[in-house]
Amino acid sequence: MDKQELTPSLEDYLETILVLESKNRVSRVKEIAESLDIKMPSVTAALRNLKNRGLIVHEKNSFITLTEEGKKIAQEVHRKHHILLSFFSDVMDLEEQKSEEVACAIEHIIDIEVAEKFEKLTDKMVHCSKCDAKTELS
Repeated sequence: MDKQELTPSLEDYLETILVLESKNRVSRVKEIAESLDIKMPSVTAALRNLKNRGLIVHEKNSFITLTEEGKKIAQEVHRKHHILLSFFSDVMDLEEQKSEEVACAIEHIIDIEVAEKFEKLTDKMVHCSKCDAKTELS
């Protein structure tokens, strides 16, 4: 399965399922719909697509769980999201909602290598006591 075949929307579904599984061990259509603020029929269609790709396990009226491949993709998207969120909130000093929006948009178009560069930059900027670059961005 080539990750590049997934749309940002499908990646968001995988990430949401991962988060719900970490909280509840499983996820449900209704919880996914609420989390993504979309209607349940849209969730059902996306889940069918993800199931056909072998990324989730789901039977009608049952829980949804990630397959190993689905979990791997979801974890990478989730990791990129948190790296970017930290960069935009801690380094760029954007408000929480704006940081969330920008991180969510960008997480789908960068690869993990680029995200890790953001992570290193964030660590340097946040932990560098001599660094005034952060205050210069305000």
